[in-house]
Amino acid sequence: MPREIKVKSIRNELPATYRYSPWMRLIMLFVALAICIYAIFFFVKFVTGTTPMFFKVLPLIILFVALDSVFKQLTSLYSVTFYEDRICFGFLGKPKLIIPYENITSIDLTKQISFSIILKYKDKDREKIFKTSASFPKILEILLNLADFAPQAQLNDLLGKVVNNLRNLVGKSETEQV
Repeated sequence: MPREIKVKSIRNELPATYRYSPWMRLIMLFVALAICIYAIFFFVKFVTGTTPMFFKVLPLIILFVALDSVFKQLTSLYSVTFYEDRICFGFLGKPKLIIPYENITSIDLTKQISFSIILKYKDKDREKIFKTSASFPKILEILLNLADFAPQAQLNDLLGKVVNNLRNLVGKSETEQV
């Protein structure tokens, strides 16, 4: 039996914020930083001129992977906040991206290796693109509300079908509550 999808319209509950668990982000950031420190410690303390090449390269590879994880934790999408007139995308290590709803020109849901959301918007007469992974908590609810708050935005075929199905689900759940 398929899992029930729970989505709701947040039009009457603004501002509404969706975010990753801060504890999970902090734990992952702490672990990655600890691995970086340990890799540097290992390299400084145990690697000498007579150390085999494998043990010289291994801490560098581990350090590279850990630093990549740190940068991904700091620069990936952390929160999405809906306001009356704009949407705000928050990050831990970058400035917030604030986009007024009327500036959004298109919303695309694409699948290459994984699903991605591509938002095209106008900023001072220039079209800009914001791309993020679709693996975010309550992403279907976010897409539904974004499509409702920016009705002028063009949706690609896949996202149009998804949003229409979600609107039907919200309509059914609202009639069942009455």
